[in-house]
Amino acid sequence: MTARATHDPAPETECTVAEVMTWAIVRRLEDIGVAFQGFASPLPTVALRVARERTGVTHLSASGAVDGEPAAMPLSTEDAHLLEGASAQFTSPEAFDLAARGGVDVMFVGGAQIDRHGRLNNTVAGSWAEPTVKFGGGGGTGSLLGLVEEAWAWRTEHRPRSLPADVDFVTATGNLSYLITPLCEFERRNGELQVVSIHPGVSRERIRERTGWDVQFGPIERTPIPDADQRALIERVDPNRVRRSGFETLSALE
Repeated sequence: MTARATHDPAPETECTVAEVMTWAIVRRLEDIGVAFQGFASPLPTVALRVARERTGVTHLSASGAVDGEPAAMPLSTEDAHLLEGASAQFTSPEAFDLAARGGVDVMFVGGAQIDRHGRLNNTVAGSWAEPTVKFGGGGGTGSLLGLVEEAWAWRTEHRPRSLPADVDFVTATGNLSYLITPLCEFERRNGELQVVSIHPGVSRERIRERTGWDVQFGPIERTPIPDADQRALIERVDPNRVRRSGFETLSALE
């Protein structure tokens, strides 16, 4: 499913949670060699393009591009413009083969539901026999999640329905080690996702209220707000601000 752009009330000079999440991912990518980004992943795609300029991480796109350099980020991560400036192109079978040989350090994934164990549901809400909602399916996630060194997940909302204690259906399970949402960052420790960083203006109580399990807090950091130069780099890579698509609200942060 292609991400849908939302009304953006914040001027480009202001910082929203979209920029905070983008920069948080960029920081984590500093020591990563090869990262793969799947379909419907506008925010991780922007973060990878920014990280590519800062640290030289190899960016594999679901579009089939290796280190594509489009003039402006398209909203769809399946857009052919992502092939512009690419050093090479690849097919889906080649991506699976590379992952199986240990050649992908990080894969970005999304889930309609992500539970405390890091399992993904992109299949149905409710029971398999009588679903209340049918999702688009997991694509290659069920195979790839166990092949890549690490999987990092992201969401543009943080609610108990999307972060339940246990997913309604296990579409994929494997090496998911990190999750970022509009409220915080999680890492999987001792088999369960724990909060390791809280975004500006967010309280522990709010995270507890909006998470579907009794969330545990590890040693906590405050997610940094990117400075003016860092925001300018994000804006240069993503002048259309597709990183802000899909969020419920985008208030400016101080």
